[in-house]
Amino acid sequence: MGLTPAELKSCLRGLIGFGVTPFHDDFSVNFDALRQNASSLATSCEVVVPLAGNGEIYSLSPEEHRAVGRAVVEEIRGRKPLIVGVGLTAPLASQLAQAAEAYGADGLLILPPYFVHANEDGLLAYYRSIASATRLGVILFQTPSVQFSPCLLRRLAEIPNLIGLKDENGDLDLFVRQWAAVGERLELLCGVGEILAPSYFALGVKAFTSGLVNFMPASCRRMLELLERREFESAARLVEREMLEIYDLRVKRAGYRTLVIKEAMNLCGLNAGPVRPPLAPLPESDREQLRRILTRLGLV
Repeated sequence: MGLTPAELKSCLRGLIGFGVTPFHDDFSVNFDALRQNASSLATSCEVVVPLAGNGEIYSLSPEEHRAVGRAVVEEIRGRKPLIVGVGLTAPLASQLAQAAEAYGADGLLILPPYFVHANEDGLLAYYRSIASATRLGVILFQTPSVQFSPCLLRRLAEIPNLIGLKDENGDLDLFVRQWAAVGERLELLCGVGEILAPSYFALGVKAFTSGLVNFMPASCRRMLELLERREFESAARLVEREMLEIYDLRVKRAGYRTLVIKEAMNLCGLNAGPVRPPLAPLPESDREQLRRILTRLGLV
């Protein structure tokens, strides 16, 4: 039995780890490595998310999605709350949501609709239909391509099991207005990682998401400690010293956000394996740059 929406909302604190989906060289899922990664995240994070962008959800079949989610639930065994990403289309997301509830996930992160640019009425119908397919608590995923006006957020907040918003957009001007609109009803999360976490926590946010925690958990935990002590300037300096070069590499080219995380894990001796198409391997020059960064940090 997973957490109730209210219980999950109260758990959205601290460090939320976004795991990868490890593959073998033939692109089949490496379930042994998946379980190892999940166990590590359960040790380092307050909440674990195995299936989202870093988990290459867009390259998995529905059967693989269910198998990955089920394997992570079985590995974590309730040690930490587990949130599963669903999306692409409303019917598929609803089916995956129901499967996640059945195998014991605690909540859902609903990715934006695929391909189409929808108006606010359409977005409301999309999220409402998926949320209504499950009793689990659900979290919205805001990206640069799908943003929620304060008016739309107030309408969405009426969905009974909607509990939060992961903001990967990074527009703090909009975020302040969203906080004013629904901050008392929804848990708003820093979804852009460590680089802007000091700014979000200064506004009152209580959790940030991380992909870096897959290979540098000690630095991510230090970041959280500084944020919880409200030492925002020290947290910003930590970003500059230990994380900024990695963030710069992750935005160097399209597709690098997940690719750099997996290659960093591989270089650190963790078995993340390759990325699947449509992502492509990291060029050797960028791989060597990443190795130099990780060597400077004492990670390889």
